[in-house]
Amino acid sequence: MEARIVSVEQQLQGLVQAQRLLTSVLGSAKSFSLPVDVQKLLDQWDGYASKVLATVTEAYEKLSTDESSSEGDISLTSSITSIDTFGAETLEKLASDILDVIQSYGQHLVPKDGETQASGWIGKPMFMKKVMQQLEKGQAIRMILPAFPWKSINKVDKVTGVLPDLGEELALARLNQLCEDIKSVYPLGGEIHIATDGALFDDAVGISDEETWAYGEGLMEIVRSKGYDKHIKMLRIMDIAGLVTSGQILDKSLYFSLVAQCRTNLINTYGRTEEEVREMMRDDPDTLSTYCGFVRFLESDLRHSAVAKAAKSGNAYRKCVKKVAIQMMIRAESFTKMLQDKCPDYVRLSIHPSSGAVKLSVPLIIQGSGEFARTPWHSSVAVALDGSYSTVHAKDVRDTHSLVYREDGQAYYFREKSELWECEDEEVFFEPVYPNRLIVRPRKDALVEKCLSDEQVERLMKLKVAHSKGICLIYREEII
Repeated sequence: MEARIVSVEQQLQGLVQAQRLLTSVLGSAKSFSLPVDVQKLLDQWDGYASKVLATVTEAYEKLSTDESSSEGDISLTSSITSIDTFGAETLEKLASDILDVIQSYGQHLVPKDGETQASGWIGKPMFMKKVMQQLEKGQAIRMILPAFPWKSINKVDKVTGVLPDLGEELALARLNQLCEDIKSVYPLGGEIHIATDGALFDDAVGISDEETWAYGEGLMEIVRSKGYDKHIKMLRIMDIAGLVTSGQILDKSLYFSLVAQCRTNLINTYGRTEEEVREMMRDDPDTLSTYCGFVRFLESDLRHSAVAKAAKSGNAYRKCVKKVAIQMMIRAESFTKMLQDKCPDYVRLSIHPSSGAVKLSVPLIIQGSGEFARTPWHSSVAVALDGSYSTVHAKDVRDTHSLVYREDGQAYYFREKSELWECEDEEVFFEPVYPNRLIVRPRKDALVEKCLSDEQVERLMKLKVAHSKGICLIYREEII
């Protein structure tokens, strides 16, 4: 029985590797999209694989139960392998392989001229022990990411609304894929705990608790509707602080009642002083880089705020911006201290560029330029004709791109202007999906079967050539 299960598990891993190889080799060709039947098979594969893996997991659990009476408890590092079968070297190799997968999603600052370029992720040795501890517990590899606070207050120049849009969808899809990719070396995969930190900062920049709540609810809906909740756990500050008891529902009224208490408790328990933060900025390049990033985005974020209106000159405005940035740094470093206390063995991810010494810097959206992307809450997404993404300020693309709306009327993303997009109409909808595919499907409210006109088909074929990442035609729920 056990030999048969191991055989099934090995076949699963082989199929997963074949799937990734096929997708990466064929799907990366400049003017090539996967054959429809192959693409349909790959789309169906994930569902089949998860069902088989669940059966394998159940079988192993049954084996461990049956054998426990004679051999003692069996501690599983995963649904596949007993931790007792691992030697120290094997466990270390597995931890290293897992971190290599995580590292593949990172992007770190290039050392200054004269400094030696480190090979690989310089923070990897620090996280080896943490991952090995998690393996010994037999759990998915847990990562913690403070991120997704709220949409920028600057709705004039930077973003188009209060709620999550395509940027957040792409970001969450990428984080979910990271967790899935860990399964290639460790069947339990990964689990990213997103610490949504908007409640800590919104009062400092003039964003209401109402907007912060709505943004968080939008994120959670994406996670639920896309099926990411197996890998992504959305945590608000009151969840992390332990102010919400087990079984208690964090509804809107409870959230509002706890926001001020969360800020107070954070500073009272984990608070950094301004002197401490300034000393950290002097001694640690990564802390200084984060502060400079705060100043940079606040200069544009607060441009149309009460802070800007109150400033009498450009110098006065910059001084106000730096004052807000320091207050945010105090809270951010206090929050980091809290996460270190509450999640000591988690792998620390960050949306801020860094050297990678104490965290893995992860761009949430991969840009065509290869540059570290702006975060989706401080930018809008621009989709090029070839399917590549750019994180932009809305004001910079309004002349060259069209603003696309979701079917519910919410602003969604900017799209490079071209007549090739004109095959989209009141019955046909173009939907960009991670990583760079384009779904062409009937609109959800379409009442009749849609037949594309000859002109639409001609433009769609030209668009397919231009869109280097591949286009899928969907009829109802089936790929054709």
